[in-house]
Amino acid sequence: MKEKTSALYSEYIIDGVPQDLTPAAMLDDSLSGAESAGAGEMYAPVVDETLDPKIACESYDSWKIQDYLQSVSSFGERTFPVVYSAQYTRVLIARALLDALWLDGHFRLGDLKVKTLWRWDTLPIGNMAAFYASAQAAGEYSDSLGTGIDSYVFEEAQGCSFEAKAVLASSSVEDDDLLTAMPFRTENAVMDTVRRHPSTFVDDPDSWIAYVPLETCKFRLGGSTLSQATRNDGGAAPELEDPDYFMDSYEVLREMVEDDIIIAGDTVADGGIMAALRRMSGGRTGVRVNARELMSAYQESDMVRMLFAEVPGVVIQIRDNDFDYVDAEFTLQDVTFFPLGHPTPGKRDIRVESSDKSGIQTILESLIRSQSSEGED
Repeated sequence: MKEKTSALYSEYIIDGVPQDLTPAAMLDDSLSGAESAGAGEMYAPVVDETLDPKIACESYDSWKIQDYLQSVSSFGERTFPVVYSAQYTRVLIARALLDALWLDGHFRLGDLKVKTLWRWDTLPIGNMAAFYASAQAAGEYSDSLGTGIDSYVFEEAQGCSFEAKAVLASSSVEDDDLLTAMPFRTENAVMDTVRRHPSTFVDDPDSWIAYVPLETCKFRLGGSTLSQATRNDGGAAPELEDPDYFMDSYEVLREMVEDDIIIAGDTVADGGIMAALRRMSGGRTGVRVNARELMSAYQESDMVRMLFAEVPGVVIQIRDNDFDYVDAEFTLQDVTFFPLGHPTPGKRDIRVESSDKSGIQTILESLIRSQSSEGED
């Protein structure tokens, strides 16, 4: 029978190597003036081993994008990808901060902290090593973003999940000294619980739909909703490695939200860019986008990977007469944004292109492919 332990305060031995800190000690480093409730108590060490991802078997067809979109849209509650524990902990923290981006009020990224909750199955081999990696990633990544952890909770459960929520940090210094002591904080910061702008597209066919990634990492599908929906868990997961870029991008976007330059926006979450476009269409507005510039910038030939990877980012809608201003602001701050296309009121489909080919060229190629496939029988 396995001896009962405390997941937060035990020492860990992973792959035969004793770890320097307990999970609580790592997370406490992100808390101001925190004290571990379990500090000083004796717990049996947790001994576990790291599980490796399955061998990559990733194979997707760009002609099935609509099928993949239907799969991720109708997919039930996804599971936390335990073998990519550290990677997706960072993704979910970034996502929580981006969800706060749209709220009304006046605040900056430095005004926020992150509440974290782990619900975890402690019994299967590999799970506790995954929890340790997740706790370590949560503390290190939140610190690198200048936010830190507000609180953390661990609960034993069936299955594994990680939740993160952004909240306003409480002031620990006098308001007069706030900007000097904490230069990335806002004096008298306010964050409401309601959105400033809608998450669905405004019916303006001249407006622009744009994608803004808040990371510079490669687009990968390991552990994604698409990989789970298609039962294809192989391949690498997104590795978030550029917190400085996230911070710079966040500041520019937050100013545009508060200045009402962004008229609609949504966080790229489960299902990637395609799922965000579908949510924003609301089932009442079509979308016409071209992913060619995005794919070219990342030197990526796999459109499915670009559209369904869950790299932290946002999809925004801006007015046509604000396009030059937005372009100049992003350029000034060395932040990349990708104009994708326009909403198409009166239609409901989401159409994606990825080349400069004319409609005639596309039709001819489709006919050739159709004839070729018929001749194979």
